[in-house]
Amino acid sequence: MADKNDRKIRVWDLPVRLFHWALVVLLAVSYFTARAGGEWMKFHFWSGYTIFALVLFRIAWGFVGSTTARFTDFVKGPSAAIAHLRDLLGRGRPREAGHNPVGGAMVVALLLAVLLQVVAGLFSADTDTGMVNGPLALVVADKWVERATAFHRFWINVLLWMVALHVLAAIVYLAWKRQNLIGAMITGRKPLDDVVEPGKPAPKLVFAPGRLAVSLLLAAAAIVYFIVRAGG
Repeated sequence: MADKNDRKIRVWDLPVRLFHWALVVLLAVSYFTARAGGEWMKFHFWSGYTIFALVLFRIAWGFVGSTTARFTDFVKGPSAAIAHLRDLLGRGRPREAGHNPVGGAMVVALLLAVLLQVVAGLFSADTDTGMVNGPLALVVADKWVERATAFHRFWINVLLWMVALHVLAAIVYLAWKRQNLIGAMITGRKPLDDVVEPGKPAPKLVFAPGRLAVSLLLAAAAIVYFIVRAGG
């Protein structure tokens, strides 16, 4: 008979998983369409608007969503992060239902980094030809447009390094501790042994209803729509 810790339990809801993979795809679309330029820029803008709405949704979901989606579940102090690193680097096995303290800090950092990139894009402009402007580029002074444009071009490099670090961390967990964090974000499930110590019961996780996620996403999309429309 298989040990009960071999079984998998649900830890991630569908909204979090869809957000994660949609963001991965859209960031790639935004990057390559910006590199291509020309007619591809219209797809760059639409991708950026969608990313904006998704990030707003994820921030809201971090307060009212499922247990593992909430910031209160994974935003912890330095002592928790140090304890986690001790388990990771030693013989111990890190066990968390959702994001671990270090990964949680990276999630918050990535959300803020993506949000900064998108907001800067709203005020950016093609300073060489003037043919491609963010929707809010005409509502602020030229000096702010120049600063936003410079930041938007620089910050994408920082964002790429952060994404690379995020992926590297997932690979380290898989190779070093045999914990498949990427697979869990696809299926929504983790082995019980990756969540609690042997012999302990599975945690009681609360999963928010899908209709709440849809409502928040629609509200986020509406906010983005009115922000973009504000530029005329």
